Amino acid sequence: MESEKLKIYQNRLLVADLINDVLCGKLSVQNALSRFPKDKNDINIKCAFDALLYREADEDLRRKIRDYAIVQDDYLSEIAIILKENQRLPKNIIDRYNAYHKDDLIPDKENNLKTVLKSIKRMINF
Repeated sequence: MESEKLKIYQNRLLVADLINDVLCGKLSVQNALSRFPKDKNDINIKCAFDALLYREADEDLRRKIRDYAIVQDDYLSEIAIILKENQRLPKNIIDRYNAYHKDDLIPDKENNLKTVLKSIKRMINF
């Protein structure tokens, strides 16, 4: 049980670091997403994955709408802080995730980012 809690914490630290690296421009979103832990049991990591994925998908909105990028990056920064403190994300974030994401977007170990993007396109176009 203790090793499971440690693994969860290590995964959350990794995700927080990946988000911060994207926000600082050290990593691309695609590169960060490819390094995400494959933990499909931690809803907090799933939410963080999707939030980061939307940063890439919202590229046009980030350019067109004033302050959109700032708000989105602040949101990601808050997620990173919460995960670094090994806390659960607020209920409203998890509820919003559950309302819109019935399928896992985190790829299995054998999948790569291209496979994930193809599956997302299929989900959007069904």
